[in-house]
Parts: sequence; C-alpha cells; structure tokens
Amino acid sequence: MVLHRKEILTTVLLALFFTVLLGIPVGYAVAAPGLTQTDSGGGVTVKVTYLNPQGTEDVRFDIALDTHSVNLDALDLKAVSLLRDAAGNTYQPIGIENKGSGHHRQVILVFPKPSGEVRKLELVIKDIGGVKERLFRWDF
Repeated sequence: MVLHRKEILTTVLLALFFTVLLGIPVGYAVAAPGLTQTDSGGGVTVKVTYLNPQGTEDVRFDIALDTHSVNLDALDLKAVSLLRDAAGNTYQPIGIENKGSGHHRQVILVFPKPSGEVRKLELVIKDIGGVKERLFRWDF
C-alpha cells in the first residue's frame, strides 16, 4: 500500500495532535510560569508556589514538603518562615493551613501584604532537614 503525501501529512498531524492532547496534565489550578520554585537538600524537597502575586490583601504561598527520611510532623512552618521585601522589611506569617502529614506535607502560609510598592519578595524558610536557610525569591 502506497501512501500519498496528503495522507502522510494528515496522519502525522493527527498523531501530533493526540500526543499533545493526551500529554497535558490536568490540575485544580495552574500557576503562572516562574511562580513555583523548588529547593532540595538535607533529604527534604521544598516546593513553593506564590499563589496570589496580584492579590490586594495578603500574600499566600503553597508549600509542599516531601521526604523519605525526615519526620515533618513536628515542624512548625509558621515559626521557621518569614517574608522579606526589597526594602529589607520582614513579615511574620499571620496564618497557616496544614494538609497532609508524615513524609508528605502541604501547607498554605499566609503573610500580611507588604507596605509600599512590591518589587521583590523573598520567602525564607529556616532549619528544615538540617539546611540552615532556604531562600525563594520573586522579582516583579
């Protein structure tokens, strides 16, 4: 059987279409590029997503902690985290929503909205898995 160019092109395009269609993961919410950052060290991976960079009230981060060797249940993420703006002002968390336990925890950490124009924010998380400080930075 001999295929003509048009049939070959149609077959290739259909294959490409279905590959792309089936290869795209579906989630609850998709973060804009650059809003998610990951840091691994000390047996713990910390993945942080800045949830509301256009927010007008508070600043929210989705933090996922993943490990196979460190007990994360005793970790008080609210006590070991702070937010720093471009002027060097620091902000303590005002709220936390915990999900999960054990080796896989997910937390929504809430900070007050920094005063003034926000050009840069840094989320600092200290002392997880023996790593003294993890720094996550967003420039605007």
